Amino acid sequence: MASKDLCVNEVHAPNFHSNGSVINGHTTKDQSRDARVHSCPVSGPEGIVTILLRHKGQFFKALLEPDAVDDSSLDEAKSLTVESLVRVTGSFANGTGLTNTTNDDIAVSVVTCHVKKLAVLSQAKPGPLHNLSLHGAPNEAVPPSHSRGALFEKRLDNRLLDARVASTAAIFKLFSGVHELAVDFLRKRDFYHVPTPALVNYEFPGEEDDLFSVPYFDRTARLAPTGEIHLGMALSADLERVYDCHTVFRREPASDGRHLTEFTMLEMVFNLKNDWTEILDLADNLLVSIIQSLQQLEKYITLTNTAHRLYPGAGTFQLGLDQNGKLFRVTFKEAKAILRNSLGLKSNDQDDFTREEEAALGRFLASSDTHLGKPTDVFILTHFPRHLRACNIYIAEEDETTTQSFDVILRGQECITGCRLLHSYQELHKAFTTRSHPIDPDSPEWRPYMEAHEIGMPPWGGFGLGINRLVQGFWGLTDIRETVLFPRDAARLIP
Repeated sequence: MASKDLCVNEVHAPNFHSNGSVINGHTTKDQSRDARVHSCPVSGPEGIVTILLRHKGQFFKALLEPDAVDDSSLDEAKSLTVESLVRVTGSFANGTGLTNTTNDDIAVSVVTCHVKKLAVLSQAKPGPLHNLSLHGAPNEAVPPSHSRGALFEKRLDNRLLDARVASTAAIFKLFSGVHELAVDFLRKRDFYHVPTPALVNYEFPGEEDDLFSVPYFDRTARLAPTGEIHLGMALSADLERVYDCHTVFRREPASDGRHLTEFTMLEMVFNLKNDWTEILDLADNLLVSIIQSLQQLEKYITLTNTAHRLYPGAGTFQLGLDQNGKLFRVTFKEAKAILRNSLGLKSNDQDDFTREEEAALGRFLASSDTHLGKPTDVFILTHFPRHLRACNIYIAEEDETTTQSFDVILRGQECITGCRLLHSYQELHKAFTTRSHPIDPDSPEWRPYMEAHEIGMPPWGGFGLGINRLVQGFWGLTDIRETVLFPRDAARLIP
């Protein structure tokens, strides 16, 4: 990019702060910055070399003037390749604000650096894939929103370069923030972290195709699809309130933007004092706490603003709460009636919600057309029918055809599933042996779980939160693989 291209469409540029170097446009003492080379160096009049650099979404116009830098720095600058990592030392001052050539007409501020020394930290190999045209640099055309989906497989194939885009990196930082907020929430409520094994020996009959089997010495092990079994056993050891945030594995055959074969679950179980609504309330409070923190804390607001340039759904999430600060709750049967009566869909009470039905409910409750409360992008479905839930879930007291279970639907797809689980050994034994695909409670793989109930299991329950789904829904990401730096689905094992 020629140096003349760096002085168009002048607008107000925000103040650049870094270690107190520049405030209100005033240059201070020399400082050093590490940055990536965004475009090839350009030699201009009087031997001045101009380089466009970037760091975390901030752009730097580095000027190397022959009478201000040593010869070695000037020579190094002229041979720089795109994506090389350099350290520049000099005086920094706010430059112009430039408008990049996107449909969004976004102003980009450029900081000017009068370089006194330049050191190459790492020289990048030249390559055509280095520039994915998503950084939003001045005078750089960013593909419009409707055509970015076609770039996604290319981005995944070049994931490390893609992650250098500030909007992409913001997703992974938000993911980390959700983990941080959730763990802090649980710590304040006396939960203890209990790591659960990734290798297990049990399986659920009739569901073998959902699990990955792997050789384990002289026998076969499976990759854990949940930590619930071992977390439950921890309650039998009187730990009372436990959680794990871990990788789980499912044999999801579809590469549909909604499923991963390897994803992150936050799972927690705890002793119940009264009834199953304690589980509902904890899930409600946790999710509201996380979302409000993401919407109100400055560091997450900054991430949202960074992401919005490529992901227009970022910052639009609606958290509609009732007068008690709770999420909207609707029973399974009531939700089915909404689908039929308010949305005109044919939906049977005996069938689980389809993907389309979940999405339709989500759109309705998020719209101004809803008559059920404030528009919201997240709500709770309760009292799922017995035949749609696991055999070891408590039956609802008010309706024996339903269960003490729930799902949280966030932007049209489930992100939390929870329930109260049987704690009586006799009831669990009967549930296992009478399910459609019976479990042998005396088999070696199930004996530890059964023994946990034999020796006295407290009344208990809990839920699992899919962090990938939460991040995807909160920012309205199209593909769940965008939430993972190194995603794994049915079609992808690289990078």
